Amino acid sequence: MFYIQLKNRRWNKPTSPVNQAVPTCKPSEVEAINQKSFEFALNKTTEYIRNTKQICYLEFRLFF
Repeated sequence: MFYIQLKNRRWNKPTSPVNQAVPTCKPSEVEAINQKSFEFALNKTTEYIRNTKQICYLEFRLFF
């Protein structure tokens, strides 16, 4: 059964131009947006980790 699935699969399937996304803005704008999103996500992740550590510390001090 596994062999049949591999036999019917097309590994190098060509992509049609209809299915490709049309670029709406310049690559430099996209890179700037991605950089801002990355920095925002990094700041939020750091803040979340910091808050989690503080909560764990305070709960440890509360019960022990």
